[in-house]
Amino acid sequence: MIENDFDGPAVAGTRQTEPASRVIEVVYLDADATAREEIHEVMADQSADISVTSVATTDAALEAAASTAVSCLVLDPAGLGEIPDALVSNDRYPVVLHTDVAQDSADGLFDCAETVVRKHDGAIRWAFLAEKIVSVVSTAGDRTESALQESLSDIESRADADEIAVLLTDDGVIRWSSESVTAFVSGTDTEECQHDTFYDCMAAVLPDTASGQRQLRRLRNSPTDPVTVRVTGGERDRYLLRRGYRLPEAAGGFTLVLLEDVTETARRDARTALLEPLVEQAQDGLYTLDERGVIDFCNASFATNLGYEPAELQGEHVATILAPGELSKGQETIEQLLETPDENSTTADLVFRRKDGTERDVSINYTLVHDDGGTYRGLIGVARDITERREREREYQQMTERLNFAIEGAELGVWDWNPKTNNVTFDERWTGMLGYTTDELEPNYQTWADLVHPDDIDQAEQALGELKSGETDMYQHEFRMRTKDGEWKWIRDIGKVFEWNDDGEAIRAVGIHQDITEERKRQEAVERQRDELVTLNGVNMLIQDLIHALGGAATRDEIEAIVCDRIVESDLCEVAWIGERAGASDRLVPTTMAGDDDGALDDITLADDAGRGPCETALVTGTVQTIQDCGDEAEFERWGTAARARGFESVAAIPLVQGDIVHGVLCVCADQPGAFSPRIVESFAVLGEMVGYAFTAVQNRRLLSHDTVLELTFESQSPDTPLIAVANAHGCRLEATGSVDIGTAHLQYLSVSGASAETVSDSLRSHSEILDTRVVRTDDDGGVVELRVAETIQSLLLDVGARRRAMTVDGGTLSITVEAPPDADSRAIREALATCASDFTLTAKQECEREYAPANTETDPRENLTDRQQEVLRTAFLTGYYAWPRDTNAEQLAETLGIASPTLHQHLRRAERNLIDAVFDVN
Repeated sequence: MIENDFDGPAVAGTRQTEPASRVIEVVYLDADATAREEIHEVMADQSADISVTSVATTDAALEAAASTAVSCLVLDPAGLGEIPDALVSNDRYPVVLHTDVAQDSADGLFDCAETVVRKHDGAIRWAFLAEKIVSVVSTAGDRTESALQESLSDIESRADADEIAVLLTDDGVIRWSSESVTAFVSGTDTEECQHDTFYDCMAAVLPDTASGQRQLRRLRNSPTDPVTVRVTGGERDRYLLRRGYRLPEAAGGFTLVLLEDVTETARRDARTALLEPLVEQAQDGLYTLDERGVIDFCNASFATNLGYEPAELQGEHVATILAPGELSKGQETIEQLLETPDENSTTADLVFRRKDGTERDVSINYTLVHDDGGTYRGLIGVARDITERREREREYQQMTERLNFAIEGAELGVWDWNPKTNNVTFDERWTGMLGYTTDELEPNYQTWADLVHPDDIDQAEQALGELKSGETDMYQHEFRMRTKDGEWKWIRDIGKVFEWNDDGEAIRAVGIHQDITEERKRQEAVERQRDELVTLNGVNMLIQDLIHALGGAATRDEIEAIVCDRIVESDLCEVAWIGERAGASDRLVPTTMAGDDDGALDDITLADDAGRGPCETALVTGTVQTIQDCGDEAEFERWGTAARARGFESVAAIPLVQGDIVHGVLCVCADQPGAFSPRIVESFAVLGEMVGYAFTAVQNRRLLSHDTVLELTFESQSPDTPLIAVANAHGCRLEATGSVDIGTAHLQYLSVSGASAETVSDSLRSHSEILDTRVVRTDDDGGVVELRVAETIQSLLLDVGARRRAMTVDGGTLSITVEAPPDADSRAIREALATCASDFTLTAKQECEREYAPANTETDPRENLTDRQQEVLRTAFLTGYYAWPRDTNAEQLAETLGIASPTLHQHLRRAERNLIDAVFDVN
């Protein structure tokens, strides 16, 4: 109990107050110096208990009041000016006015005074003043004690078992306490250790750390602020809450301190403070429902997962966020819990509906809440979004179904292997894949190993060893296996160890076999196609390169060297060589070679009795010949064997052709089988035509540039030749006078002697080889006939580097005189003429001087004409357009050329002007 009598004995731990009898400290404020002197003398005579401090100014009075325990203030306001409220309006001491000043002149000051003593002459007034001082001080003391007792009574009425009350002076001295402060703060009943001040008591129990020092400073410097401190000692730390209240001056000016043990509250608050962020930051959704199903709390995770803010859901019925039909499912779960009192929690999966209308699968753990009477008051729910888990489960289910379907539908074989015992179980699809039944194969590792291709078994066993030792988690390998009928199938083998013994040894591995034979074939086809495209691109680039390179070649030997060298440099082939016909035979003789043949040509160029090889066949047929695998060649077996012995796997023989003329054969050899696909062969055929054209172009240039030429005469007496047949039928002589290439066809002009030109024209038109005929001119003994044909003798000869000098048909003999370079191949020329007649024979051959000098390209007026202009002028000349009278008029000439008359005249005028400009050097 709190002791109500302040002057009585103090309870344990308090300090006794001072005695009631004490010196009255008076501050006397008066501007009159005489009055200040008198009061010291008179008061000393009147009462020994009165001590006077006299001052002349209000500032001095304030200073004295601040530095002295003032019991009473006596003052005369006369001559002092304005009196500060702080001096006269406070609860520390009473105020006595000792003045003759009228009340109406200092009304506010009179209100603050306890009494007024008028100044009078004589000693009586000082005695009366002393009496009044003692009286008002005594009355003030009674009021202070009363106020203090009233405060202590109020403290007593509010006292709690876990707190004490302490009255402190400003310096922390304990003037009174409801029980021992030392015992309370230390948590013990001992009073052996007493301390001088309240702060000494607290310092003894606060930890001697920087934190403890900070707490002690807060207690000292903020005496009225609530401060919670942690005190050490005992079995566990305790928490004390200090609250301070400044008592009024009338109650002694003490500080009332209430010290409360809040250890349990602090710990509970700490747990709550930790729980709140845990609840709010938990990834799982937390919520509570009352007994009606209304949401009265939810954390941010729960609300956010459904697209809401927590405030939007609080107060809403749970049906708001459940998908249709889910509310009844949840209610059934709660009813089942209510019917089983031993269980108050369970888990159920429900579908929740988000704010945007989408749905989420949620797993809910229900915990029922009951009041003290056992009545159901709601539940606590822990919600976890399982949408992704459900989706994974569905995907897994689908994957499992697809896997089972794939194993059954795709006929995947399954094996189950014990790597420690090497026992293996093969299912029916595994054995059936190879054409066996399960009874036909022993269930062990060696059965599998014996069926794997010898070239593949080492790598396959190495991969299985890595799986068995744990170096890899998944085994996957592809190899060939022998079927029951002796064929080889490509197998993809995939497996994984699923069980290990206590020693870390694999004791069970399961895997599948998949027949990938067709896949491998497609893959190999793709790879071949890729390689083919690379090679084809190389061939095309080679052709483009040769087009530029051959343009400057001056001789046939130079062309051959360029072609062979560029082919080998392109890395398309290892060896390239060109062969030409040996005399009148079909045997080839190598003339140019590039690459390291190492004597290969000696082996692969076989003798005549060895049979025709691919190069000879290409020479005769004019088509590309290939050997795709020299080790498995039937048609050119001996030739292929010789080539393979030199390291060649593929060979291509490419005829070098110009029209129907084969100039020679280009032979290329590669070191890999199947190097020449059909598309590459087509490109090689283009290459052969290009080289053949280059040969012809070189021969034509040489023919025009030589002063000495070879003159050859060929004769035929074949009656099936149209010219011979018509000449024999009409007993006439035919002679070629010229020809013109008009693009789509050729025009051949014949002079007719000894028969009607019309009759000869009609007879020639009846032969299928002649497209059309027209009589250009007639005379008494014949005339000139125009033939439209697909090819002329002149055009055929130009393809082999020769030109026609003369052609006559007389007496059943067709005679053609040909002009060619001195080194020309007469056989090639005869073959070119064979298009007209197959029995041409060479009847004369001689070298002679050219009868006319070749045209100078710098001064030749034909250089000023376009090809079309030359064609029109030559046709006009040969048809007698420039004869007089004209053998052919403009309309006939235009019809022959297949153009309109205005176009004909335009071409003629431009051609004629260009010729005249060149002849007269107009420019």
